[in-house]
Amino acid sequence: MNKFAKFNYLVINSKEEPILFQLSNQGNLKYIFLNKFYKPIKTSKLFKYNVLKYSASIDKIDKIHLITLMKSGELNYSVYENDSWTNTTISQFDFHSKIYSNISVLVNDNNINIIYGYANLNNSKLWTICHIVGNNENWDQHNVIKFATDRTSIPFVVDIDSSNSIQLLYRSIKGNVPQIYHIFYNPYTKKWNSTPQKVTLTYTNKLLPYIFVDTKDNIHALWLEEISKNYILKYSRLSSTGDNKYIWTQIKIPYIPNCNDLPIIFEDNGTLKIIYSKTNSIGYIYSSDYGGTWFEGEALENKCLDINCIKISNLMLKSKNIKINDIYCSLNESLNFFFLDSIQTENLISSNIIFSDIQNNSNYPISEEKIDLDKIFKSQEEIKDILYKNLDLQNDINKKVQYMLKILETKKSSLLDKFFK
Repeated sequence: MNKFAKFNYLVINSKEEPILFQLSNQGNLKYIFLNKFYKPIKTSKLFKYNVLKYSASIDKIDKIHLITLMKSGELNYSVYENDSWTNTTISQFDFHSKIYSNISVLVNDNNINIIYGYANLNNSKLWTICHIVGNNENWDQHNVIKFATDRTSIPFVVDIDSSNSIQLLYRSIKGNVPQIYHIFYNPYTKKWNSTPQKVTLTYTNKLLPYIFVDTKDNIHALWLEEISKNYILKYSRLSSTGDNKYIWTQIKIPYIPNCNDLPIIFEDNGTLKIIYSKTNSIGYIYSSDYGGTWFEGEALENKCLDINCIKISNLMLKSKNIKINDIYCSLNESLNFFFLDSIQTENLISSNIIFSDIQNNSNYPISEEKIDLDKIFKSQEEIKDILYKNLDLQNDINKKVQYMLKILETKKSSLLDKFFK
């Protein structure tokens, strides 16, 4: 479970120009420039053989912020601006006595927030979440919280709301029972709240927490709950309005059993979609009222699909009732987003992105898919003819109705007129 621990990142700037970051198993980090149809133009290598973990984000002025944890222990901060990179080492991690979990970078206004977790090798079940905040000149580090957990799932997940508050979920084991907890960081007081709020209540095993803040600042939590050796999708919401404002409330969702990996949620043109993964399928449920009610959507067989999870950073999409932090896709010879309408509707022809043989620092020739324009134009003409015929028929009916009304108006003494007086 959690086979997508090493994410790919897709950053999209204000001109809707995408760049895909990929980390290989050998520690090579490369970034691929895509055109407006999401087809590769060229690829470049940024680090070779040295990257252990990384995180990327883009800000409102199109600077790409990249955090890389190197195999040598260096924590590097890199910025991509005006077609060039600048690199700074901000910390040195100790691999001799500690192990480190996932790293996340969040950008808010002029501050860069780096959040990571670590545990000592002599007590690997006691984890500490750390928060580094600052800019390229000054950095401050804070310990957020200590908690007990195992290594069966990602220790924490984060998101950020419209007020730049950082929302964080983590999985902690108390009394041999795993529970999901929520804490947040206030950027105005520059403090984390000291009292975590418990999101889950049952005495069952819980795995793979996921947090999402929608464009209305409602906070959504997902996780998998083990019941009779079966992993069930679970959901809870902390609403920003209404009677249950700022109270975690578990909402009833369609029964989704046999889940086998990280569930995610995103906002797609005002509709929330939860994507779940099973052994032989991938599917979604959806909500049109920001999590109040949920309905079952499609499910697709994934026997022949190489399914991956991509993290997405695009601040410009939020103004369109769209927010996507993560998305499932196939990423083998082509890239296809699953159940995502907001990007593919604008790039309908280009649902496939060829990545398999891209050469370093070179333009990549793409064979365009041939489209039979004659058939398209012929179909349009046929549709136009049908519409014109329907319009003529409607006009003929309107004329007959007007004629009948005129007769009824002039013949007041008719039998029909007497009935309706």
